[in-house]
Amino acid sequence: MRKVPILILLLSLSFLFPMVFLAGCNPFPKKDTHPEVPFLADLLKDGTKFQQMVGTDHLSELAFLKDDRILLKPDHSDLPFKIIDLSGKVLMEQRFDWKLPFYMDQLGNLYFNQEKYEYPDYKKHGPFKAVVFKDSIDKKSEVLGSKFADSVKFKMLDDYEVKLLQPYGLKPCEYQIVNRERCDVFEIRNNVLLVRQEELYKNDFVKLPVEAARFDEDVLIRWQNGRMASPVYLAYYQVGQYKFKCDDMTLPKLIQLKGQQYLFSYATGLFLIK
Repeated sequence: MRKVPILILLLSLSFLFPMVFLAGCNPFPKKDTHPEVPFLADLLKDGTKFQQMVGTDHLSELAFLKDDRILLKPDHSDLPFKIIDLSGKVLMEQRFDWKLPFYMDQLGNLYFNQEKYEYPDYKKHGPFKAVVFKDSIDKKSEVLGSKFADSVKFKMLDDYEVKLLQPYGLKPCEYQIVNRERCDVFEIRNNVLLVRQEELYKNDFVKLPVEAARFDEDVLIRWQNGRMASPVYLAYYQVGQYKFKCDDMTLPKLIQLKGQQYLFSYATGLFLIK
C-alpha cells in the first residue's frame, strides 16, 4: 500500500473541513417560503390596517415610558430630545449636553445638564450634581502626564480612585468583582447622580416592547458582499390577523400603550394596529 505524503494529506483535509462546515450550516440561498405574504413596508402602506404615529428620522432611540408617553432621543447633539404623548403633543423639549449624564429614574424624574426635572410636568427643576468617575480619573491622568514611570502613575491613579469613590460607599472595580457587586454604576446616592460606565444614558422608567411572533423559520435568501460576505435572511411574522415578512434585522416589536397595540421597528417607526 502506497503511503500518502503528509503534506498532501493535510492539504486534502484543509479543503474537506470547510466543505463539511458549510454543509452543516446549509449556506446555500433558498427561495422565499411564503411569496404570497406581503413585505412589512408594503403592508404598512395600507391605512386601513396601520396608522403611523412616530417616524424614526434623526433618532438614536425611541423609548416607551411607563406612563405611555414616548421619549425621542436625537442622533445629533444640535437637536433637542422630546417627550410626547400618543397624539404627538410635545410635553417637554430640551437640548442637552451629550458629554453629561442623561438619566430618567424609576419615578419618571429627569436628570440632565446637571439639573433635575420633576415628574410629571417637569416644570419644577433645579441644580443637581452629577459625578462621572471616568472623567475625573482621565483628568487626573492628564495632570500626571509623563512625569512618572507607568507603574508609579498607575499606583497613583488607583489611590486617587479609592479616595474618589469612598465618600459614596463604592470601591474600585477589582474589589467589587471579588465581592460580587456591580462594577457599572448609574444611580443616585447621597443626592448625587453617580456614573461609572462608558454609556452616559440610562432610562429606568422604560416600558419594554416584545418581539412580534414568527410563524415560520427564517430563510437564507442571499449573501451580501462586503469586507466579508454576510447572510441575508427573510423572517416571517404574524401580528393578530396580519402576516408579513422582512429581513431578520428589522426586528419588529409590539408595545401596548393606552390599551391599544402598536407595531414598532427602527426601520419603519411606530404604527397603531387598527
